[in-house]
Amino acid sequence: MAIEKMVEGRLRKYFENAVFMDQKFIMNDTMNVKAVLDNLSKEVGSSVRVVDFLGMEVREGIARQETDRSETVAQVA
Repeated sequence: MAIEKMVEGRLRKYFENAVFMDQKFIMNDTMNVKAVLDNLSKEVGSSVRVVDFLGMEVREGIARQETDRSETVAQVA
């Protein structure tokens, strides 16, 4: 029973990140995308659907290679 709940929790967390409609809305992270679209559909009185989207991922900064500029200047001079 405990293992089933652990697996269920991990799957739920995975799908919240992997499935677009289950992801948190960027402007209000208390709602997911599906809830925002449902609310918008009610507001405009017509169905709203996503036709296309751009996926972005937050990562660490680009690693820069540190070089000793004094050696480069000495070689040129």
